[in-house]
Amino acid sequence: MQRGSYTFGDTDLAAERLALVAEVFDPPSRRFLAEARAALPAAPDLAVDLGCGPGRTTKLVAEITGARRTVGIDASAPFLAEATRLSDGAGIEFLQHDVTAIPFPVGPADLVYCRLLLAHLPDPAAVVRRWMTQVRPGGVLAVDEVEYIETPDPVLERYEDLVVTLVASRGALMYAGPVIDGMPDGDGWRKGASRLVEHLVPVALAARMYGMNFRTWRDDPAITAVCSQDSLNRLANDLDERARSTGHPPVRWGLRQALLLRSGQTTQSAKGDNR
Repeated sequence: MQRGSYTFGDTDLAAERLALVAEVFDPPSRRFLAEARAALPAAPDLAVDLGCGPGRTTKLVAEITGARRTVGIDASAPFLAEATRLSDGAGIEFLQHDVTAIPFPVGPADLVYCRLLLAHLPDPAAVVRRWMTQVRPGGVLAVDEVEYIETPDPVLERYEDLVVTLVASRGALMYAGPVIDGMPDGDGWRKGASRLVEHLVPVALAARMYGMNFRTWRDDPAITAVCSQDSLNRLANDLDERARSTGHPPVRWGLRQALLLRSGQTTQSAKGDNR
């Protein structure tokens, strides 16, 4: 993550929320990573997980791709400390770095993965083009981003309207999926598969995630400029109630899962150790 830019913070509460996010989005992420692995001729020598947070996605990348070396990159020292504490796999490591800055500290990789990251970064298309310079010949960048979130629940809809406002105040775009899908091929790379995958999330789980986020940013100036404290208190209470509720139709998460492929063939010389 870009230093200081993560909209939802890097506190203990934020780490707890990301653990829930990892649980909720595990099935579609596993399938997508398996597809990214299948786009390579062999298990990657080096895989990079951008915006790794507390490292759960990094462990997933290592597990699914079978990479010899997997590196999680994030700018948050607290997240990286937690990632290191939780890590129990050989060949996994973590480095502090601004993900928008190139070159990566490990150099180009065979596989680069990011999940729900571009929504926090201004000009996602420009960021992706920079990332593609860090993909080895024959390698792949796997981008897993939100295209839409649909809910019939008015409480969750109120939250989503606010978070779009918050993200926009950082110069970013909450729904980065359409931007990625609309990108033309670049210099030395092309888009491979680009699929819209719908993932259903129970309202109670969505409300739990939302409530953790809301406690982090409810007093942000971008929010207090458009909401009174009374309305924010009502939303907090309503999210808590939804987190305990049952029987609601699920939230429909539209995930844009795109593979961007670097031209050329991976060679042993291109697979330098880069330690």
